[in-house]
Amino acid sequence: MVVCVPTVRTEGDAVVQPAHSSFAGPRTRRRGGTGFRAGHRRDRTRATAGLACVLSIAVGALLSSPHLAQAGVGADQPFSGLERKDLANGKLVQRRIIEHRGERHMMGGTSWQVIDATPDVLWQALLDTSHFARMLPQVESARMVHNAGDKMRIFVRHRGTLVETSYFLDVKLAADHSRMTFRVDEASAKGIRAAWGYYSLRPYANGKTLLVYGVMADIGDGLVAMLLRSTVHEWLLKVPWMVKRFVEGSGRYIYKTRKT
Repeated sequence: MVVCVPTVRTEGDAVVQPAHSSFAGPRTRRRGGTGFRAGHRRDRTRATAGLACVLSIAVGALLSSPHLAQAGVGADQPFSGLERKDLANGKLVQRRIIEHRGERHMMGGTSWQVIDATPDVLWQALLDTSHFARMLPQVESARMVHNAGDKMRIFVRHRGTLVETSYFLDVKLAADHSRMTFRVDEASAKGIRAAWGYYSLRPYANGKTLLVYGVMADIGDGLVAMLLRSTVHEWLLKVPWMVKRFVEGSGRYIYKTRKT
């Protein structure tokens, strides 16, 4: 059995998470062939699938923290009835986009996730570099390099089985703690051409928060990018779901709502 990312089903503009939380892919059978050659083909198929899976997870990890200069990709249209229902039920809603800007081959979009935490608690979590590994895929280390209040510089390193990427994030914070934008410093980035994005925190019913995440990234034209572009695109927009899993789980008692 190949352990990989789950398949999602699309209904309208919303990408609906599977009901289960398992990341196990389906078991497949191959027909035809006997003896050594058939066995060899099966082993080679499993090895190739396993390699692709490892790469997909690793590359997805490398791209999970970029910045959007504009107001939001695909975020200007009202939610459909299905999207509103999914949000209320705690599901991740995604709208994907692909753009070509000169030599840049950008992909990303916007995703929304309702999280059972106040905006203040969520804001603290998003800036807590000591727990980036719980909110972003395969983060090996993250540290604050410079903090000037409304501007920060954060170093992040991701490490997978076969891929490693590191970069500096230039972060800008809104004074009312409702939005942050961040961009990968392309001059120092290793393993990614460009990426940028934002988080927006909106109060939701019953003390919850609607986390909005916009991202665009150019992962390059290498072999991994060509073979796994669709899988990487999927993981780019899953960050709010990972934040939810941490903040509602092991991170629930780490952060407290601050008195104003």
